[in-house]
Amino acid sequence: MNALNSDDRKRLAEAAMRENLYAFLAGSFAILCPGEKLARAPYLEAMCYALQRVASGECQRLMISIAPRHLKSICGSVLLPAFELGRDPTKKVVVVSYGKDLAREHAEQFRRLVTSPFYQRLFPKMKVDPKHNRFEHMKTTKGGGRKSVSLGGGITGFGANLIIIDDLGKPSEMRHDTYRQELRDFFDQTLFSRLNDKRTDRIVSIQQRLHPDDFSAYLLEKDTFDHLCLPSIAEIPEEIPLYNNRVLKRRPGDLLNPEREPQEVLDRIKADIGNFAFQAQYQQNPTDGENEFLSMSDLHLVETLPDEDVFVRRVQSWDTAAKDSPRSDFTVGLTFGWHAYEERWYLLDVFRARTNYTEVRNAVLRLRKQWRADRVLIESSAMGIHLLDELKRTAAGVYMPVNVVTDKLDRFIPQTDWIKSGKLVIPTDKPWFDEFRRELLAFPDAVKDDQVDALTQFAEYMRRRQGTYLDTDPYTGRRQGNYRPERPRREDRMRF
Repeated sequence: MNALNSDDRKRLAEAAMRENLYAFLAGSFAILCPGEKLARAPYLEAMCYALQRVASGECQRLMISIAPRHLKSICGSVLLPAFELGRDPTKKVVVVSYGKDLAREHAEQFRRLVTSPFYQRLFPKMKVDPKHNRFEHMKTTKGGGRKSVSLGGGITGFGANLIIIDDLGKPSEMRHDTYRQELRDFFDQTLFSRLNDKRTDRIVSIQQRLHPDDFSAYLLEKDTFDHLCLPSIAEIPEEIPLYNNRVLKRRPGDLLNPEREPQEVLDRIKADIGNFAFQAQYQQNPTDGENEFLSMSDLHLVETLPDEDVFVRRVQSWDTAAKDSPRSDFTVGLTFGWHAYEERWYLLDVFRARTNYTEVRNAVLRLRKQWRADRVLIESSAMGIHLLDELKRTAAGVYMPVNVVTDKLDRFIPQTDWIKSGKLVIPTDKPWFDEFRRELLAFPDAVKDDQVDALTQFAEYMRRRQGTYLDTDPYTGRRQGNYRPERPRREDRMRF
C-alpha cells in the first residue's frame, strides 16, 4: 500500500476538522493565539467533546465549570460559534459575557478566524455579509450570524438557535445579593426568551464558580443542564467522556493541567488569593471545602455499591419543603440500606426536587416500593404533616413522624461522630454524590441544607432506635428477641 502524500494527508486533516471540534481547535489555534503552542491536555478534549454534543444537538443544555486561563472562552465563545456557522451558516448564535471589553475581544478573535483562508477552505459556504460585518453583530450571507451581548445589553428582536454564556458575572460584584438577582433576572426574562425554538435550540454556560449562590448555582438548581465540572485538583473518582467512546479517568489528587499548573504553582496561587477564592475559582467549590465539623477524610466512601442482596433492611428519610417556588427549599428523600455482614448503613439513593404536594406524595410511594423500604421517616412539619396523615392509612407502622425541637446545627453536631465512625458508607459513582458531599461538607454555610436535614433526621433516629428497629420483623412487626439493650454496670451507675 502506497503511503499518503502530503496533499492526501492535508485533505484528511481538514475533513477531520469539519467534523471534530477538538481537531478544529488544533488547526485554528495558531490563528487565535499567534506565537503560542497548544498543550494537548486531555481536559481540552473533554471540553471539546462536551461542546460538540451541543453542536450536534445531542445536548440542549450544558454547563462547564473550570478555572480561568484554560481556553474556556476560546473553545466556547469563539470556536463553537465558528464551528456551528461553518456547518450551517443559517444558524443564529448569541454570545453573552459580563463586560463590553471582553465581548469585543472574543468577537475580534471570531472574525479573525472566520475570515482566514484556513477557515474559508474548511467551510466555503460560510461567508460574512460585508454589509453586516460589525464586531458586535456579524451576519452571514445565508442569514445567520454571531451577536455579542454584555450583561444588560440590548437583544430585543434577535432570535437565537444557540446561546453561549461566558462568565456572565463580574467577580468583584458577586458578593452582592442584588447583583446575583440581576443575573438571574437577565437570564429568565431576557436571554431565555430569545431562543427561536424552545424544543431544540441550545444553551451553553461556561463559568468559573465565584459564590455559593452564584449564577452557576442558579442554573444547576434548574436540573436541566448537563454539568462538566473540571476542578484543578480532582477530589473524587470520575470518568469523563472523550471522543471514540474513551474516557478521562480522574482520581483524587490528579491535576487538571500539570504541565502549566503543577502542584507547586497551585499551592502558590492558593497562598496568593486565599483558600475561599481558590476553592471557588480553581476547585469549582465556592466554600472553604470543609466545615469545622467534617472534612472529606472523615467520610467513608466506596466507588460502587455492593450487590443489592446484602441489604436486609431499608429505611427512607424525607425532609419536605414548605412550598415549590423556583427559589424555595428542596424536598429531599434519602434511602439507606443495612448491610447484613458489615452491619452498617449505606446511602443507596437521593431524591432532590422542587415539586408540589401531589408529586412528592407520588415520589414517596414510588420510591418506597422501588427500594422495598419498611420504614419511612417524615419530618412532622409543613408538607410532611399532610403526607403523614394520608400515608399512615396505607401501611401500618411504616410511615413514622419525626418531631423537630432544636435548630439545625444543634441536631447536626451530635451526628458527626456517627458519620466519622464508619456507620455510614457513601458510594462515589452516583450522579447525586458530588452535590451531596458538597452540601454536607459546607454545612452550616451551604446555601441549601435539605440533604443534611434528611441525613441528620435518619442518624438521630437510628442512634436511638437502631437496635429495636433491627430486632423487629419487617413483615409481622413483632419483636424477635435478639436485641438486648446494653445497660451500665452498677459500679458505672454509681460513679458521679
